[in-house]
Amino acid sequence: MPQSTLSPSNGIDAPMSWRQAPAEADIAAPAENGARPHTDTGLKYLVPFSKLKEQFRVVSVGGQLKVDMTYDELMQVTRKLLQAVPVDEAWYRKTYPDVAEAIDAGDYRTAKQHFIDFGYFEGRRPFEPEVDELWYLRNNPDVRSGVEDGSIKSPATHFIEHGYDEGRPPMQM
Repeated sequence: MPQSTLSPSNGIDAPMSWRQAPAEADIAAPAENGARPHTDTGLKYLVPFSKLKEQFRVVSVGGQLKVDMTYDELMQVTRKLLQAVPVDEAWYRKTYPDVAEAIDAGDYRTAKQHFIDFGYFEGRRPFEPEVDELWYLRNNPDVRSGVEDGSIKSPATHFIEHGYDEGRPPMQM
């Protein structure tokens, strides 16, 4: 698992208003069979594009509109969008024990806060991915060949171990 290379104390941090901790009631309990449903433990809000546009400059270059922003401005806009991404608190803590330790130590309030501040940028996933295996095989012939010859265990395994980082979608989007 990737280790955090950034910390809340190194100066790269989102404003507190962007990191709302979920209410205890918002974190779903496991079902009777022990499965934990995918739940949105964060804000149910997506920043309007008109407000995002206020964060950067639009310039005309050769008759085309281009966005002119610094890397820090890009990070700020991205963090605003990440607020709308559901984070499965229990799965994230189990999958990334270094984050669980940091939460327990008080470095972060929630897995959602870590995901927004650093996890997404470190390549961590916010919840266990759902892979439409038939679709994945139809749209990734190399994976289909690997599954057929036994070099790849399953489409889901490929997505988790390689496909996500390669930018392959796990299902029709």
